[in-house]
Amino acid sequence: MLAVRSKRIIVFLMFILFVTTIFADSDILDLVHKDYDFVVRVSQAGTWYDEIKKVPFFSFILGRKGLGFEDSFIRILEDMRYKTGVLPSVVQDAISKDIIFASKGIDINFSEIISFDLNFYFEFVKSIAANSFLAFQTNNPSQLVKALSFLLSVSYKSLGNNQYILGDSLYCGFTGKYLVVAGSKTALELSLKTSKTQDMQLSRTTKVFDRLKAGTFLISGYAKPNVVKINLPGIAQLDTEGSEYVLFYSTVSAGSFYATFEQKNKKEANSKKASENIGNIPLAWNYYLSIPAGNTDEVINSISQWFQGTSNDMNRFLDFVSSLSKSSANLYTVGRIESGDFLFIFDNYNGKNFETSVTKIGGIYDNQKQEWVLNLQNNIKLYIYNISNRVFIGTSERAKYEMYEKNRTKFKDFPAYFDFSKILTYEFKLFIDISDIIKSTIGFNVPSKMLMWKYNSGYFSYYKIVIS
Repeated sequence: MLAVRSKRIIVFLMFILFVTTIFADSDILDLVHKDYDFVVRVSQAGTWYDEIKKVPFFSFILGRKGLGFEDSFIRILEDMRYKTGVLPSVVQDAISKDIIFASKGIDINFSEIISFDLNFYFEFVKSIAANSFLAFQTNNPSQLVKALSFLLSVSYKSLGNNQYILGDSLYCGFTGKYLVVAGSKTALELSLKTSKTQDMQLSRTTKVFDRLKAGTFLISGYAKPNVVKINLPGIAQLDTEGSEYVLFYSTVSAGSFYATFEQKNKKEANSKKASENIGNIPLAWNYYLSIPAGNTDEVINSISQWFQGTSNDMNRFLDFVSSLSKSSANLYTVGRIESGDFLFIFDNYNGKNFETSVTKIGGIYDNQKQEWVLNLQNNIKLYIYNISNRVFIGTSERAKYEMYEKNRTKFKDFPAYFDFSKILTYEFKLFIDISDIIKSTIGFNVPSKMLMWKYNSGYFSYYKIVIS
């Protein structure tokens, strides 16, 4: 009898061990099917929150001395408590833990999913595509569904089997500790099934996810080729056509937000150490970009980002720019983001027949001002001139630039230039004075900046972003 009881205990312990092994490693990424091509994860945001508020840019967005997102959201949650009886803690706990967004068959532009309007994010949830879903870690799934109904201003009803419909097109269901909100019933059911079937899970069939799971990141994710985009003035989109995948991950420390986009390529390439003289450009703009001019394709892609539409004269202009690039050491682009003003500066230019080339693309010389005027389609007027060994093309006239040279301090005298100057190996590097943009547009003083640069190393391209 004792032997039988012992066997039962051993079987029971083995069962407990089996269950623990299966479910202890449960991860929100297990909800994503292997056919999906994009997933982004916010990991335990609540534990990062104090650090996030130390970053001047995010402190401005969240705090009372800025846009006041935090107070506005708390007021919305208190209104929810009054009207529905759902406690604010239901939502606060859900957004403080793990959250993912996953999609299939749509492009993701990171520049378009950042907004200074809380309602933007509610509308984003309401408009999830049919093959996309959000998932939240929560201890109160049914209460969270009710809360989402209020926040999104839509009705909800139970479909049975722990599933709900929000409004006309959002389907909700929960499994374990996760609530899934999908853009279709098919997407919901696929996600719920995937969570229970390891062979179907993207994170288990794609080995690079091991790094994302092992790391301590605020935001991290994965994308297949031709899915992720980043649009900034003068910065070409991530060229992922010849790649295998893109990983991205971010942390927050010492008052700065750090993000990396890591692209695995099929061909090997290595960036070279670059020399430059952009520090002597006047401190008259809030945008400073440096590109080694030998990388002509990067130069052309960068410049074309400042123009909309294409035309024959634009093509001729870009051919002219290509010839300048091949005869220069560096391209510097300076500008003001809020007004769209820009100036392309080709440094150490040693080409020949410059005047003839400008005339061929339609430039008209003004002898008094010592500059050419080039009128492109779409009402674009450019000024072209050369000073010493530099060629200038942009919306700033020669007299204006020379005034800046005479009266303004240099970019190298700006404290943030120190961090910019330490980046020595790159395909491009960019500095944006966020504080100047915010002050000139909405009047707030925020000591904030952004650095972004790209470099190649072996089979990888890295895009680095630092925001303070």
